[in-house]
Amino acid sequence: MSLWGVARGTVSHRIAPILRAFGGAATALAVGTAALGMLPDPGASDAPSALVATEQVPSTGTDFAVQFGGRVSAAAEILATLPAAQVAALWTDLPRHFAGELIEERPDVIGNLEGASYADRDRANIRRLATVQRDAVAAEQLALSQLRSPSLRNASALTVAEASARVEAIDVLLGLFSDAPSNDARRYLLSLDASVDGPPLAAISVGNPDTALYTTYFVPGMNSSVLQAEDYLRGVTRIQQASAASAAVLWLGYESPGPVETVSTARAEAGAVLLGAALDGYDAYRNAVGLDSELTVLAHSYGSTTAAIALAGADYSVSSFVMIGSAGVPSHIRVGDLQVPAGRVYASEATADGLAAKGQFWSGRTNPASVEWGAQLFSSNGTTLADGTILAAVQAHDVVGADHEADSEKYLGDGTESLYGIRKIVTGQQYDVAPVAPPSTGSTILASAAK
Repeated sequence: MSLWGVARGTVSHRIAPILRAFGGAATALAVGTAALGMLPDPGASDAPSALVATEQVPSTGTDFAVQFGGRVSAAAEILATLPAAQVAALWTDLPRHFAGELIEERPDVIGNLEGASYADRDRANIRRLATVQRDAVAAEQLALSQLRSPSLRNASALTVAEASARVEAIDVLLGLFSDAPSNDARRYLLSLDASVDGPPLAAISVGNPDTALYTTYFVPGMNSSVLQAEDYLRGVTRIQQASAASAAVLWLGYESPGPVETVSTARAEAGAVLLGAALDGYDAYRNAVGLDSELTVLAHSYGSTTAAIALAGADYSVSSFVMIGSAGVPSHIRVGDLQVPAGRVYASEATADGLAAKGQFWSGRTNPASVEWGAQLFSSNGTTLADGTILAAVQAHDVVGADHEADSEKYLGDGTESLYGIRKIVTGQQYDVAPVAPPSTGSTILASAAK
């Protein structure tokens, strides 16, 4: 069991009064390990069971549907064992009626099936939300009943905090996908992993990756989860608005660290595997349908640590990699190790960002916004464009705030120089940057961007 809520210093408002009555989060942390096994794994049903016999998989989706006619669940379990490229090849040729049956009968598999179309995955995940919510509420009620038992009280405190955070996070998702249509591009729930403690892992796209010519995966840093999805989506929506032909994905697909854990790369290494799978799935799908698109990975703070490890590990045909307010990349990774085209790795760190440098220092990781490391540098410190447009400086480490007004002067805030540069990069425009002045000792590098 993870120390999710306690490690981050955040306990659900639904359950905080009860925890205080029984000794609070400190008690939960002290006895948290005793809670292992107290609840059934609410995500256990998500994992496809092993088939009794191995079947030969046909090369076409049409033949696949014939072979597995009447055995939809078995078909889903077979698909879950295949590489993303093979899934994509089958899915593009799969009869629509059979794809619909798969979504209806096994949304737990199809919703997270790399290589399947994102619109179909969205349908499956939306279908699952009510069930996931029901299971989460039941788990929270069980944890609460154990908390009230004198013999189980201490062992259950952390379990309650995680179960409550899980319910809140699912409520956030239900709210996001029940809103009336707005002027923004449609949202898609690309993945929903309920197998972890606390908030489920998820990926939410603004715009459809099935058809977008420019797709961006945004990887946030510490303390990020579905609980903050509404805030992050404001920034992600601004990225997507760079082009009507774009999609921007909020990737909350890993268990991010709390502040203490950021000095370690353990969470980043685990997250890099999951991010790599997501990027591989996107690459497989666009290749199968012949979509000529640009793929950008944008990462903030500890998310850049995670993304750098993923991109150094395999080639996902990523067009550009952008790091903002980086908490540092592992010292053994050089810009040339990232499997991204030369000159398409970018970094920016605002002078007023007081946390990025601390993360780099205490972890011993390398600052990718240093001249020596070799990334293309772009400024987040504010400038005036040739047409008179004033771009604001970033004044904090965060990408967004707690509401639209608080987003001002954050990395993904309206009218900031950082957002201007990011929009240029993710839409494939040549974006040449150069330092405007040599950095002073201990300062952040300043850079200016050409339109």
